[in-house]
Amino acid sequence: MRPTAGVVSGSLAVAVITATLWIVPLIAAQTASFRGAPPSEAQIKNPYQGNPQAAAAGKKLYGQNCAQCHGKELQGMGPAPGLDNPSTRSAKPGELFWFITNGNLNGGMPSWAGLPKQQRWQIVTFLQSKIFAKSAAK
Repeated sequence: MRPTAGVVSGSLAVAVITATLWIVPLIAAQTASFRGAPPSEAQIKNPYQGNPQAAAAGKKLYGQNCAQCHGKELQGMGPAPGLDNPSTRSAKPGELFWFITNGNLNGGMPSWAGLPKQQRWQIVTFLQSKIFAKSAAK
């Protein structure tokens, strides 16, 4: 028995839809950025990367501005997420800086654009040093 044109086109439509549902999320995951940061932000380098004095200053700033929501040990508190997670670990320095600067009020994260640029980079330096140290210890 030979399939009719309707059966073939219906099967083809199902195959196309199925392929789309599998491929589109994979492509989106490869191009996704941290918390909606523009792709250009991923290219921005941390001017204090590896600087222990900047990490120490960032630790103090984190304690003053971030720990009340994200926890002293980055574990998160209440609705604020912990920062020691795969998403934050894989974020580029420029993406972290962008998110700290812009925040997401709908998600509960305020903008910290009022902090001087140097201080925001110091927080990024602290976060990355703390997260990498915790990852290496695991």
